[in-house]
Amino acid sequence: MSLRATLHNKWFPLPLPPKDTFKGQRVLVTGANTGLGLATAKHLLNLSAAEVIITCRNATRGNSTKERLEKSIPGSKGRIRVMALDMDRYATCVEFVNTIKKDYSDKGGLDYIVLNAGTHEATYKKSLEGWEQDIQVNALSTTLIALLLLPYLKAMRPHRTSPAHLGIISSGTHLNIKIDEWKKYHQQGGILKHFIPAENFPGSMSMYCISKLMVIYAVREIAKLALGSDGHTCRPDFILNHICPGIVATELSRSMRALSIIYDIGAPIFTGLLGQSPENGSKIVLKAGLTTKEEHGKFIVRYMTDEEYKKKSEPFVGSSQGQEVQALVWKEIRDELVAKVPSVQEALL
Repeated sequence: MSLRATLHNKWFPLPLPPKDTFKGQRVLVTGANTGLGLATAKHLLNLSAAEVIITCRNATRGNSTKERLEKSIPGSKGRIRVMALDMDRYATCVEFVNTIKKDYSDKGGLDYIVLNAGTHEATYKKSLEGWEQDIQVNALSTTLIALLLLPYLKAMRPHRTSPAHLGIISSGTHLNIKIDEWKKYHQQGGILKHFIPAENFPGSMSMYCISKLMVIYAVREIAKLALGSDGHTCRPDFILNHICPGIVATELSRSMRALSIIYDIGAPIFTGLLGQSPENGSKIVLKAGLTTKEEHGKFIVRYMTDEEYKKKSEPFVGSSQGQEVQALVWKEIRDELVAKVPSVQEALL
């Protein structure tokens, strides 16, 4: 992301859509107790959403967020629901999606689902499921939730006048990763498994970028599964996009601030100079909730054109190597999830 584009994002934010843009809609935003997710929830309530479901790992913090929203946004009382979601465990993801399907299968289901919850660990950490933490949350658990929602979203389509939207928060930092060794990692036991040993931890920023590239590979595959039975690219049963808001001043990397006094001092200065506020950064999330069927599968980003992204992403998704690596990563993610959560198989048929 160039300095010029970064400053343009900061000083010339997207305008808000008209007040009634999301009128009557039921929207889910994961990881909405702070930062980008919280700002998105605020906008949706102000833009007349009928109900906004917010998730948080901790129910107490989630209810506290709900109370703050109700106090700050007139008319929001009774329109906010808090749900618990811990992305560190498959079982909690399954329970969460089952509740969504049970409670929101009338009137065409949910209108917009934003999978925003993510992590950026400062040091090596292993998840409760045994994977590197960023890969667990940003790639595996996010993909699991999307796949579990897929049959539900497809089943709701006949009851809707237009497709629902599913937006997955990603990052343009995936363009910074080299994948030359990934085929070798696969042959040696697995690309995802390569990053389990602490000695293979490539550093905090690189690990975050790697996890975001993995989820982009998954999104590209899920976009194919979202198409109607005729496979026509402009007839998706729901509209899926991955979204990059650019640099936003959030608490995503709070663990890094706790690790280093230099980072603790420098991070606020950096984000203050170059980062957007969550309120402005989240406007791109709103935009993704309004994409057309023709934009299904598109990377929604503000700081580069479609052609620029196509050119920059060529080594990862357009080249023969990129396509082969995507297939390998997708196979590994799919095999892991099917083995641990057999009901995922329904989405893959």
